Amino acid sequence: MTKVNMDLVKQLRDKTQVGMMDCKKALEETEGDFDKACEILRKKGAAVAAKRADNVTNHGRIESFISPDFKTGALVEVACETDFSANTEAMKHFVDNVAQQVALGNPADINALMAQPLATNPQSSARHLLDELVAKICESIKVNRFVRFAVSGNGLVNAYIHPGSTVGVLIELTTDKDASAHLDALKTIAKDVCMQIAVTNPLCTQSDELDQTIIEKEREIAREQLKDSGKPAQVIDKIVEGKLNKFFQEVCLLSQGFIKNDKQTVAQYIDESSKKLGLTIKVKQFKRFAIGR
Repeated sequence: MTKVNMDLVKQLRDKTQVGMMDCKKALEETEGDFDKACEILRKKGAAVAAKRADNVTNHGRIESFISPDFKTGALVEVACETDFSANTEAMKHFVDNVAQQVALGNPADINALMAQPLATNPQSSARHLLDELVAKICESIKVNRFVRFAVSGNGLVNAYIHPGSTVGVLIELTTDKDASAHLDALKTIAKDVCMQIAVTNPLCTQSDELDQTIIEKEREIAREQLKDSGKPAQVIDKIVEGKLNKFFQEVCLLSQGFIKNDKQTVAQYIDESSKKLGLTIKVKQFKRFAIGR
């Protein structure tokens, strides 16, 4: 059997994050060929993934990537079998890399994402990284979903990952003119609104974006609650509309009370910030991921 240089074993471990003994065995099997040893470990990961593909993946990790100019961002959810694995450095490294690839590679879907050469290392791919991770962790691990925002005009993208990395939010703000001189302030506003979304989980930005069927269902529920009240029809109509407005305040981002100042709504916070900066700031879009939801 070929005697393997331990420095090479350490290099293979650093690259793949697989255990030292598995790295040593792979190098012995390939007579010290580093690239072939990497391939063996990837195949091991692929084999483990195939065996465990049907295992329940109720845990996971959410991470984001924001480009240095804050014009492009991505949010990624990766699922795994245990909370322990979700919180390992190896998992964090993988999810960070996938989020960066989504932002830079703009894949059409998960299959395209996994097949793309990495923007930062064309010799590898997200599939290779996943196989190496599965070889190390020996669990079913899947990229569940991702979203990518890219600013086409004035504005920025930012993200917030809640402690524990089980909830994450990506947001795009637009401005009516160039706001590069106010980038730090806009980053703060965007992060504040992301935190709001992480905590309150709104359905939409404002009420006119709500599906009409949702509104009618809420109206129907309100009327059902009042049907035996004995109140006149016009009074019931007013009460129903009041309940609907309350519903909008709960599920529409801009109508919600701002978590950092309960004396104003999110819309009022954004308007106040706009006036301070001499801009018109709007929430163009947002996406919230939560593990298992």
